Amino acid sequence: MHVTTADTRTHIGWAAQPRYTETAGMFLLLSDDKRAASMTMLPKRGARDPADIDRLRAVLDRNLRRI
Repeated sequence: MHVTTADTRTHIGWAAQPRYTETAGMFLLLSDDKRAASMTMLPKRGARDPADIDRLRAVLDRNLRRI
């Protein structure tokens, strides 16, 4: 996964954060490592169209475990 913000670009392998959860306002990707806190927040407000949120959810479901 590639995450781009105003200041950075990051590549995160699916194995680094193999779980995710969804709230009304974001997707939250989480690490399984109990010794380190690692998460990525993907705000839904960044989607141009509601269908983009559905497409992202489908990608996450194919590659990560939903919790």
